[in-house]
Amino acid sequence: MKERIKLILLFLSVIIMMMLFMYQVYNNLFVKDENTIRMEKEREERRIQREEWLKNME
Repeated sequence: MKERIKLILLFLSVIIMMMLFMYQVYNNLFVKDENTIRMEKEREERRIQREEWLKNME
C-alpha cells in the first residue's frame, strides 16, 4: 500500500511539472506584452532596412 501511494505521488508530481512546463512554453511563445511587440516591430524594420541596403550595394 505504501509503495502504491509513493507511485501515485510520483505520477502526480510529474504531471504537475509537465503542466508548469507547458504553461511556461505557452507564455514564452504566445503571450506578449506591449514592450515585446514594439521590440519585434523595431527588429523587423531594421531587418528590412538591411535588406534594402544590401540590394543597393549590388
